Amino acid sequence: MQMPVIYTNFISTYLPILNPLFNFPYVHINTISSSVTAKLIFNAFLNAIFGLVHTVFAQEFAQVFLGRFLFPKQTLRTVYCLLVTVTAFIIMGFWQHTHIQLWNWLPSTMSDYQQNLALFFIFNVIYAPAWYVVIQFNPFEFCGLKQIFNKTESIGCPYSSSVKSEARTINNPTLVTTGLFRYCRHPLYLITLLSLTITPVMSLDRLAFIIYTCIYGSIGIYFEERKLIQIFGQAYIDYQQHVPAIFPFSVSKTKQN
Repeated sequence: MQMPVIYTNFISTYLPILNPLFNFPYVHINTISSSVTAKLIFNAFLNAIFGLVHTVFAQEFAQVFLGRFLFPKQTLRTVYCLLVTVTAFIIMGFWQHTHIQLWNWLPSTMSDYQQNLALFFIFNVIYAPAWYVVIQFNPFEFCGLKQIFNKTESIGCPYSSSVKSEARTINNPTLVTTGLFRYCRHPLYLITLLSLTITPVMSLDRLAFIIYTCIYGSIGIYFEERKLIQIFGQAYIDYQQHVPAIFPFSVSKTKQN
């Protein structure tokens, strides 16, 4: 849970005003500094905060409340993205490092900066397909900008309340089952796990974060798919029965007639 050196060096050189924001960790909690178990429990609590925000604020009741009392409906997707981003910074900023390395297969002759650069490159190569998924849904819609600036479409927006739940993305009311969605229902979860797991360097902190992510995914997917069933109905139920949730090699128990 450390910011890559390539990022911190760029920020300190060109955007020094942001140094306090990216200077992780924000604080060392002395009362748990000597206990690895206490650190792991505390870090799990941080991930639980992220999971709570990521799941609860995506639910229709939360979106209806925010749209009715706090924010214009066309800004809800952007507000949601900002909330998730803030909680991600909370995880990184307050993460208590165990400083335990499980393995490092990179050459010992490489400097710390070279190792960080190699890890940054490997992660982004593996994560690259995730950007294809974002493009499928339109990046501007994904972060909520289109909903804000397109007046003709701001009347109806994702997560708004209606007799029938509206589509999760404007102008995309049909279920997407093409591209990576042909192989698993949640390719972003899969790609994130692969990006974290396939690495020549593994620390206890990284392994713990992978485990926390798997636990959250098993819970978050349930609530996400419950909402998708409300949106797409029987079409999504059929999709569930024939396409695995995360791992493409999983075999569905229900065969198509």
